[in-house]
Amino acid sequence: MTFKSVLFAGLLLGLGACTTVSPPERPAPRVNPSGPGTSVLLSELVRVATLTPEQRRRELADLENGRRLDDARRFQLAALLEREDSADAFERGLKALAAMEEADSRTQALVELLKRSLKVRIELKQQTARAEELQDKLDQIKALEKSLQQRNTPTKAP
Repeated sequence: MTFKSVLFAGLLLGLGACTTVSPPERPAPRVNPSGPGTSVLLSELVRVATLTPEQRRRELADLENGRRLDDARRFQLAALLEREDSADAFERGLKALAAMEEADSRTQALVELLKRSLKVRIELKQQTARAEELQDKLDQIKALEKSLQQRNTPTKAP
């Protein structure tokens, strides 16, 4: 064997040994027994996003008929209401999130993001309604201006 082949074999053995080393184990994430975990809430958001409108309506009706809601059900209700297209539904979603008990910081951050999303959607609905109202007024002014211009033009006699 030549020196190059021995060196190459040693290098391959060293690299092979590196690949068999297992990565250090991470500690298991702590789950708050009093409330839902962040991963549960995230998976709930993903699940709600994939539902059809009819499935969302059914689940929403089931949750609204329930007597007492735990934090996971409140979050689910808020996620379902976020998918609706009315300011009233967004307000109800905010109320459901406000009723949730304090949770760990990661879960609380997720709840705060959903709250912000609902607040922004409410604001967007209000701004859209205001823009439509102003557009209607602008159309009325244009129509009035056009009718005034037609009145002021003299009619030609043949």
